[in-house]
Amino acid sequence: MINMGLLKAAFYNPQLLDCETPVLPISSLCQEVEINAMHCERYNKVVNWKLGIASVIHPNYLQVLTLPMQLEMMINEPFPFKPMGLVHLANRIEVNWLPEQNSKLTLKTSFNGLTWHKKGWVFAVLSEGFVNGELAVSGTSYYLSRQKHIQGNSGQAAIDDINPSELNSVTPCAEKWPSAVPLINSVTGPFDSTSELNFPLGVGRKYARVSGDFNPIHLTRWTAKFMGFRQAIAHGMYSKALCLSVVVKQEMQNSKWDLAQTPMQFSTQFMQPIYLPSRCELIINSDTNLIDLSLTSQNRSKEREHLRTNIVIG
Repeated sequence: MINMGLLKAAFYNPQLLDCETPVLPISSLCQEVEINAMHCERYNKVVNWKLGIASVIHPNYLQVLTLPMQLEMMINEPFPFKPMGLVHLANRIEVNWLPEQNSKLTLKTSFNGLTWHKKGWVFAVLSEGFVNGELAVSGTSYYLSRQKHIQGNSGQAAIDDINPSELNSVTPCAEKWPSAVPLINSVTGPFDSTSELNFPLGVGRKYARVSGDFNPIHLTRWTAKFMGFRQAIAHGMYSKALCLSVVVKQEMQNSKWDLAQTPMQFSTQFMQPIYLPSRCELIINSDTNLIDLSLTSQNRSKEREHLRTNIVIG
């Protein structure tokens, strides 16, 4: 069956002139959902969310549940950008507690800010998941729409209502973001552990089928080339999900936290694309309730950093 939202996204093509400063519509959606146990199990399998932690949803699962709502906001006028080809630059997840997989959720999505980037425009989408009227999980994603800028168009008036203090050191667009908000620091000091993560050639299509994110940059070499990439790249939220699965499992084995009921924050920058196929190394550096992650790979003796995450537990 054809997904009409995806079909409309493929043909949605607003005409934004290089000299224009785009404006995000005041738009939000709300929806009641009951988690589908079979779909949740399929997602868990893809992102390695195993028994012992799989009684509650993965921290990233809110993104999957709200993705159709996010897409719905991006395929209607006056949304100023093409939905297809967007690049996920950063993501922040705040967990008050992780809902059980049989939970009924109230989902809300809304646009949450816009700013200039040297390669185009970055806009934010806020997703929230409520259980019995109480906020359980929220996530903010920062997407880049690649656009050309005419000389002198720096979009000084383009910031709508992003609150930099809420980013807690995450900035997807340092060129024009307030200087008071630094980039996430590189992982330093002795490493507690390392893990190898593999990203096979077809994993973009595999994750797309379970997440609903059929952005062409993730599917095949040819669709990625059409969108300006030399080959298909892994979904940012897939790589983040794999990393969090490893870390949360380790934390549970250490028996430090009842993670289902423990507040957590996951602030992530997607640094460089993971071209498929790739073999990456996950470096974990932890100190009490603070954990730093770095996902890297070697390419012709040159190290590339793909993902950097700060985790605060408790």
